[in-house]
Amino acid sequence: MNFKHNQKVTCEIYGKKITDAKISIDKDGTPYICQNEINGCSADDKLGYKYSWALNKDFTYDNVTNLKPFNKTIRDVEIGDILIRDGDEQMVLDVREKIVGLSEYDDFENFDCFYTFEELEKYGYKLKDEPEEEIEELTVEQVCKELGRDIKIIK
Repeated sequence: MNFKHNQKVTCEIYGKKITDAKISIDKDGTPYICQNEINGCSADDKLGYKYSWALNKDFTYDNVTNLKPFNKTIRDVEIGDILIRDGDEQMVLDVREKIVGLSEYDDFENFDCFYTFEELEKYGYKLKDEPEEEIEELTVEQVCKELGRDIKIIK
């Protein structure tokens, strides 16, 4: 799996679960997990975190497991996120402990209202950029093995 610079991730480093981290990719292509838990090799840009941990160019490392994109939910919203309800968009302007301040519909400069996280869920708000289901790439040989039969490709 490939990741992008500044992408939020979760993982385990030496068995310690890391839930607040981002990928940083140096100019030479070396990827790092930036986080505040375990010190490792230093990335050029730690993206505001205290530590970074170097990875191989294929985003693997012997003591790093379960590296995956952070699946953001409505309860993880941040200022600047766009929420959608019934096709209309509102921007998150403020996030407090239990409430979220939203802009007017399709007018991100003006404040509209506050909702609790429960109300956002109840009213059907969704994150604009919810991750799509990952598509698995397979070779023809892998598909044949999965199906347990041969396939003829017609051009």
